[in-house]
Parts: sequence; structure tokens; C-alpha cells
Amino acid sequence: MEVIYGINPIKVLLRQQQTGLEKIIIASNRGGSFLKDLVEAARQKNIPVEFHPRQYLDELVGGNEHQGIAGLRPTFTYSSLDDLLINRSASSDFDLVLILDSIMDPQNLGAIIRTSYCLGANGVIIPVDRAAPVTAAVIKASAGSAEQLPVVRVTNLAQTIDYLKEKKFWIFGASAHEGGNLKEMDFNCNVALVLGGEAKGIRSLIKKKCDFLLSIPLGRNFDSLNVSVAAGIISYEIFSQRVRIKEGTKES
Repeated sequence: MEVIYGINPIKVLLRQQQTGLEKIIIASNRGGSFLKDLVEAARQKNIPVEFHPRQYLDELVGGNEHQGIAGLRPTFTYSSLDDLLINRSASSDFDLVLILDSIMDPQNLGAIIRTSYCLGANGVIIPVDRAAPVTAAVIKASAGSAEQLPVVRVTNLAQTIDYLKEKKFWIFGASAHEGGNLKEMDFNCNVALVLGGEAKGIRSLIKKKCDFLLSIPLGRNFDSLNVSVAAGIISYEIFSQRVRIKEGTKES
């Protein structure tokens, strides 16, 4: 059983046809105008709602910030690669997939999933080993978007990249100091964007699989950006370039 906590993640689940929630637990001293609507939404889906002292929720979520609300459901279900590939955003003529190589921080993973969802990515691919799985902390950091965007967990990233190449994807690897300028890249194609772990970046084997390496131009001499920030900057450049192309106003 998995504990989901925080207002937005619970709201997102309640908007889905199949929530998976077995019950919702609310702190007995929790106020707020949203509470009546949330309890009613749970009632309509036949989800039991229990009220407990806040200390009970503190213990339930292991001391994390829960905003006075939590839910219990079966463990997170990952999507298949095929589900991800058919999930192209209506705002684009091309696919965008983010491949995360050894991202260990749940907050970074959640932030990247949230950004990917907002900027029209098909989904996110993570490895089984040497990477953070999708947990309650990740779902909260994603503001619930991990429940709406396909997240695929694979045993072999290198083989997955080969498969994406067979599906006509070009593989772009983000690097702190190598590769071409992000602003000069052409994303008028199916893109798989590889982002490396917080400590060492993209592993050598995975880097060799990339068709292109790119870097973000910075205004000051600094080592590198946080990986979730880099994911947001690059994803937005891809998104905005595609919007300009689709509208026929791409800047020269």
C-alpha cells in the first residue's frame, strides 16, 4: 500500500475516472474552503473519508509535509513504452520523451515530471537501477502530474534508446560543457532528451548513444544548473521552437 499526500495530488486523483484510492485521511483540525468539495468528490466515488489528529498523519507520511490530507492506494503503476509513444501532445507534430539517467533526488524527479507534463512531453523514462522510483514524495513534488503523464521504468536504458532510434527518434544529451548551443539546435523532429544524474551527469555508455550533445548558454561562469532547472529550460526551448514552426513564424 502507498501513501499519497498533499492537496494537489489528492485533487488530481479525484478528477480521474479510476482513482485507485482506498480511503482519504484528513487532519481533524484541517480547514479551508476546498475541504467540502473534496469530501463530496470522494463521496461520489465511494471513497471513505476519515478524520484523525494531525499527529496521525505526521506518522503516516514519515514526517513529510502533508498539508493535512493523505490517501491510501496500491503502489504506483508505471506505464508501458507503447503507452508513452502514443501520448503525443496535440500542440506538436513531433514526439518529446525525457530519459533520466541516474536521477536520485525525488524532488528533482517530481519537478521534471511536472515540467514535462506542462510543456507537452509524451512522458518520462527512468531506469530500474540507480534512480529514484515514483513515490509519494515524487508525486507531491510533481503536483500530481505523475498521475497524468506516462512514466516508464525500464531495465536497460541503452536498449531503450536503440528502440527509440528505430522509431525515428533523435537522441539529444544535455551536458554542462560539451556539445552545441541549445539555441542553435533544430528540434523539428521526434526528440528523446537525455538528462544525467545530479552528481556525474550522463553515464559514458548512454552519452555514446546520443546523436547530439547540447549545453545551455549561461550568463555567468558557473559549473552547472540543477538538473530539474536544466530540464525546464531545454524542454521550454523545444516547446517554443515547435510552436513557432507550427504557427509559421519561426525566428531566423
